[in-house]
Amino acid sequence: MPFKTSTTARLALHTLIGSNEALSTKTREFMPNAKYNLTLPNKSKLEHPGASLARIAPRQYHPEMNSRFSRHVDRDEIVAIVSELVRHDTTNPPGNEHLCKEIVTKCMRSLGMEISYYEKEPGRTNVVGRIGSGDRSIGFVSHMDVVPPGERDQWNTPPFEPTIAAGRIYGRGTLDDKGSFACAYSVCKAFTAEHPDFDGTIYLIAAADEETGSELGIIYLVEECGIRFDVAIIPDGGRMDLSIYGEKGILWVEITSLGIQAHGSTPELGRNAIIPLAELIAQMKSLDLGAQYDHAFDGWTMNIGTIQGGSSANTVPSRARATIDFRLPAGITKEQVLAAIDAKASLVRAASPQAEFSMSVLHETEPHLSDKNSVIIRSFDQAARRLGLPMKYETFGGNTVAKNLFFAGITSVVHYPGDDKLAHVPNEFVIIDELAVGSVLYAETLESYFFD
Repeated sequence: MPFKTSTTARLALHTLIGSNEALSTKTREFMPNAKYNLTLPNKSKLEHPGASLARIAPRQYHPEMNSRFSRHVDRDEIVAIVSELVRHDTTNPPGNEHLCKEIVTKCMRSLGMEISYYEKEPGRTNVVGRIGSGDRSIGFVSHMDVVPPGERDQWNTPPFEPTIAAGRIYGRGTLDDKGSFACAYSVCKAFTAEHPDFDGTIYLIAAADEETGSELGIIYLVEECGIRFDVAIIPDGGRMDLSIYGEKGILWVEITSLGIQAHGSTPELGRNAIIPLAELIAQMKSLDLGAQYDHAFDGWTMNIGTIQGGSSANTVPSRARATIDFRLPAGITKEQVLAAIDAKASLVRAASPQAEFSMSVLHETEPHLSDKNSVIIRSFDQAARRLGLPMKYETFGGNTVAKNLFFAGITSVVHYPGDDKLAHVPNEFVIIDELAVGSVLYAETLESYFFD
């Protein structure tokens, strides 16, 4: 579904930011090794058909959008930081977030932050910057790992070579979540420029391992390293006019079908494990988990993500596996899901008595809902209203570190300086103007949080 903005929002974008796409001398000084691909033979090919694309109006003056923080937002510097981070392949697994350590450190050091490094495993680096000493605290948490690029032939540019065109930066991680880090850095820079002696503490975190569960990232930082703050801003979900206050739970289930191996020329001597698994997957299309759930969520979803089985065409496979990703609202439990799958497996076994299945849970999280009246969500909403930016509040099926923080007693506002439909797709991109607008929005949020 295309990203839509109201006239007010489109005007707002262009009062806050400019439209110059050139890279300044200042940017080259900040990131002297930056390399960019600035020309493309065919812009239209870059647009992924499933992506939600922001349509931005021509630049116009809109007096309601005046913010003194905007003068501290350097779009060229943001572009340089995003581009340099993207050039480092931090696909998880294996992660290799340490490759981003130098760039992140330079950003934090330029703000005068106290910087600490934490690694639960070698190379899985978390960088934590801290500025201020007041009791009231807030954390910005972005992550440096990215999902695999997928099939390279679906990309129109190399996924780890930043490409700048039409006000966008293309590449894996430009939005999720390296662009968000650059935005969070820009926020801290703008806010501390206006309030160098603010009474509070800001944490800027470049975390590891978010894409595979955060055991080496924010969970490790909070549970083992003692990193704590009162509230958080997580620039990792939603879109410019949508904030996320709740997230579904995740349940990853692996189904294994067992058979008997034999030569492919004598299949009657074996038992093919793939056939009953295929029959069970076909049954899963009619799986019903009911409608007894918290309707703050929009229901449950199921994705059959992988199927594996067999070793060669001339061998009867003795084992086949499928993994299924469920996203569950509050009110639907793991036990319900497993029972529903087992009921479908019973139907297959009734038709094929030799079918043999086992199930295991690979990963699970609980759904959560943040209090929309919490101080951080109120501060964020006040900032959006002050800037004239329309904002909706919804739940979604994705999981961010906001969930981990929620169960540690820390409430977050989740919002993307972009659009989460662009994450994990070929030709991922971030709109430079939206990183700039997000910088101002979050700086205004800090002001509301610390001073209002």
